[in-house]
Amino acid sequence: MLKSRWIPLAGLTLIVVISCAVLYTVLQSQSGSREIVFQVAAFKPFADGEYAGIINFDELAKHGDFGLGTLDGLDGEMVAINGVFYQIPISGTPRKIASTEETPFALVTFFEADQTLHVADAMNYSELKTYIDQNISPENAMYAIKVHGTYDYAKIRSVPKQTEPYPDLTAVIENQVIFPMNNVTGTIAGFRLPSYMNEINVAGYHCHFITDDETAGGHVLDCIVRDATIEIDYTYEYELMLPENPSLAEVLLSP
Repeated sequence: MLKSRWIPLAGLTLIVVISCAVLYTVLQSQSGSREIVFQVAAFKPFADGEYAGIINFDELAKHGDFGLGTLDGLDGEMVAINGVFYQIPISGTPRKIASTEETPFALVTFFEADQTLHVADAMNYSELKTYIDQNISPENAMYAIKVHGTYDYAKIRSVPKQTEPYPDLTAVIENQVIFPMNNVTGTIAGFRLPSYMNEINVAGYHCHFITDDETAGGHVLDCIVRDATIEIDYTYEYELMLPENPSLAEVLLSP
C-alpha cells in the first residue's frame, strides 16, 4: 500500500511516501531533472546520533557526482568530486570508497557550473564566503560550490568512527582530529543552503576538501586560498531520503 501527501516547504514540493515493503520518506521535485540536490537523512536526527548507513554509494552515485557526507558509523568525512567518492578517516589520508559501503548522511548533486569566478588575491575562509555571497543571486537558491586553488593554509578535520550507543555530534566533535596543512593545491567541495532549510540541514556553508594529489582532506574549518577558480552550480530542486522511522513519518503525515 502506498500513501502520499503534499506538504509545502518554502517553495519546495514535498512528497511523503510510505511503502510497506521499503519504508522511507522522500521530499522531491517531479521534473526528473539532474539539477537536483539530493540529501540522505535530515540533519537534526543525524546530529542526534543516527549514524547507521541507509544507502550504499552505488545508489548514491545515481543521484550525484559531487558532494559531501560521511560513512556508516560516522566514520570520517566524505567528499565527492567528478564522480569519485573519497573517505577521509582520522588518519587524514583519503581513500576511494567502495560501492557497497554505506552512508547515513550525504548531500550530492550532478555538478554543472552556472557561474565561474577567478580571484588571484589571497582570501581566508570568511572572506571567501563573503565574496561568494556578494556574487550570487537570488538568496533562496541552493548553491553547490567548487573552489580550486593554492591553499597557503588549510585547517581541516575528521572524526573517529563511532560505536553504538551513538553519542550526539557535539560529543563526537570534541574528539575531532585536526590536520593543519600549508602550501597545497586542492579543491573545496561544498554547499551554501538558504535559511529556510535550517530545519532539515544547516543553513549557510558546509564544505569539505581534498588535495590534488589525493593525500589529504576533510571538513573545512579555515583556509587561505589564492589563485582561486570558484565554480557555482545554482539549484532549485531538492530531494530528501530519510531512514525508516515510523514516528517521524507520523509527524510528517499529521494534519
